[in-house]
Amino acid sequence: MTVTTGGGGMILIPLLIFFGLPPSQAIATNRVGGLSSNVAILKFHKHGKVKWKLGVSLIIPTLIGAIAGASIVVNIDQDLFKKLLGSVILISLLLLTQRGKIGIKGKKISKGRFIAGWFLTILASFLGGMFASTGVWFTYVYLFLGLTFLQSAATRKITGPMINLSSLVIFWFAGLINWQVAGAMFLASAIGAWIGAGIGLKLGNIWIKRLFIFFAVLSALKLIF
Repeated sequence: MTVTTGGGGMILIPLLIFFGLPPSQAIATNRVGGLSSNVAILKFHKHGKVKWKLGVSLIIPTLIGAIAGASIVVNIDQDLFKKLLGSVILISLLLLTQRGKIGIKGKKISKGRFIAGWFLTILASFLGGMFASTGVWFTYVYLFLGLTFLQSAATRKITGPMINLSSLVIFWFAGLINWQVAGAMFLASAIGAWIGAGIGLKLGNIWIKRLFIFFAVLSALKLIF
């Protein structure tokens, strides 16, 4: 279900660390598995949920933020960063729950809102490139722009691969990818994403919003504690 809610990395990365991978290697290996989850865009496109023009227009800021974030992931103080990131997620969730209609009904994107969204995309991809939670951050960006939760889940499949591919190049040359584990994750993520997209389309925006909040809280608590 994280294909529609985001936050999958917050579950998988601690799991990889639990099985013995160093934090930086867990982050890098998870990126490979994340690539295949974008197969869900085919199902979302069939149901008219993908905003192709918007997604393509945000590729450049996505690459800028992702490359910057991935470049410092090896040297950052992971413990401090995880706590800060978890705190920010919890605070942003308070804003989300106070606006009952956000993400349920789509809105027209104004020029000013799009410009602000362009810079928010750099920030979201920067955070995603540094650690994880890419889906969560991009969901916030697309909700800010006026998309529904399902439209956000679908459209971020355009920019998501840009983060994974750009950061993978850096992680590859740094020797951080465990290819044996990554191969298994790649196949499992593709299957899970396809099934999750179908379930998400049936549940609708209201339930996806509830699940998003649940997974975001879970992700934040894992980061803080």
